[in-house]
Amino acid sequence: MSAESAASRGGPAARAAPPAPTSEDLAALYRRFGPAVHRRALSLTRDAEEALDVTQDTFLAYMNVRRTPRDEASPFTVLYQIATYRAVDRVRRRARWSGRLGPLSVEDEDGEAEHPRGEVATAHTGGLERVEALQDLALLTQGEDPEVLTVAVLYFVEGHTTEEVARVLDMSRKTVTRMLARFAERARKRSLRLAPGDAP
Repeated sequence: MSAESAASRGGPAARAAPPAPTSEDLAALYRRFGPAVHRRALSLTRDAEEALDVTQDTFLAYMNVRRTPRDEASPFTVLYQIATYRAVDRVRRRARWSGRLGPLSVEDEDGEAEHPRGEVATAHTGGLERVEALQDLALLTQGEDPEVLTVAVLYFVEGHTTEEVARVLDMSRKTVTRMLARFAERARKRSLRLAPGDAP
């Protein structure tokens, strides 16, 4: 049961929202994680000015996120998810569907995929292919929450295994696989409505 549902039911696991971070807390977090958040934003937006904007927006959004009860994710995990979400949102604004993303195959519990990973249209090899794959994914993730979006980007665009995604985001591999499978099903339906050059 999530912290939100426990809190809403007033059960024994219910807990109050953590205190909002102070400006001193935020400054300390920025010194510690700012460079990593900026690198994450830059790797996705590929634009120095947008990456700076995303970095600043990420830390401002973090203040609001920490005012609400949530699972015990580390500050870096929360910042990483926010940065990914906001960077992909920037990409989505200029994205056009290319079909570069390839099949949305997901590893099963034994680590086997529906299709060999090599068939996933070089989405994580860099260059134009990666840019186009990210744009496709940006269009397919509209309306998804930051956690799902981050998992999808790491797996489908950046080529991480489910085990690697689980480590980056402090989740179980089973949770990651389940999230990806559900997302892939929704994304396949959305992709049917997109043709090359289309925006949603």
